[in-house]
Amino acid sequence: MNQDITKAQERPLENIHRVSLHEIEISPSNVRLSNPTKDLDELVASIKKHDLLQPVVLIGHQGHPPYKLISGQRRFLAHQKLGKSDIRAVFAGSLSETEATVRSLIENMQRRDLDYSDTAKAVTHLYKKYNNDEQRVHKETGLSLRKVRDLILIEERATPKMKGLMQKNRVSPVDVKRAIHAAQENLEKAEVLVELIIKYQPTTHQKKRLAMYGEMHKGATADKILNEAMQPHIEQSILISLPDDVRKGLIKATKSMAMEADELTTKVLVDWLRNQGFLA
Repeated sequence: MNQDITKAQERPLENIHRVSLHEIEISPSNVRLSNPTKDLDELVASIKKHDLLQPVVLIGHQGHPPYKLISGQRRFLAHQKLGKSDIRAVFAGSLSETEATVRSLIENMQRRDLDYSDTAKAVTHLYKKYNNDEQRVHKETGLSLRKVRDLILIEERATPKMKGLMQKNRVSPVDVKRAIHAAQENLEKAEVLVELIIKYQPTTHQKKRLAMYGEMHKGATADKILNEAMQPHIEQSILISLPDDVRKGLIKATKSMAMEADELTTKVLVDWLRNQGFLA
């Protein structure tokens, strides 16, 4: 783990202070960007009745405003709505932009689930800051490697339309990922697949077949991919005996790439068949 990030996470917070709202600014590193006012009236009512139970977290040192807020944006907004003049806060000291993003991401994930798009943006930002090292993002945030990959894929490849459908809970991030894979980076086709998934509501097994069929048949239309996926299928299992060193290598690869063994072997087989000309 990066030494600077480790120090930032282990740096003890100072005592709780009462800080004027006028001395606080929302930090650009604050990762909660989408719908910060969602259900805010409920939080306002809770604070009005019970006061603030969890202080906000600020960058800076007490007595030297202005301060940058990295965790507690909704609590801050609720205080403004209540007409309060100050808020309970703790100070994280001086943090770099990357340290502040990591801190904000972790703090917000521990408080309440972030909007998926906010998490994706923050994780992708860190991924780029760490020179496209997904393992580093995994270590710094505690998110699984598969989750990191999915978030980066959604942020970098999903179209605004697909992201909008996710935000409205019309489609899951997993199904958007499947559509992108099935369309083999053809985002127009991926959008159509997402709409078809929403319209016809295929089962989980059918959606898995959708992704697999699309990856194996690059020229297939979105309608063809969905129709094939929803046809009755007799699943066939192939039992393969692997040499011990290959089996160990497969186990090592699945752990490193955060993939299931059948998922990885299918991908390797499909890639090989395509490269050898056995698949179109």
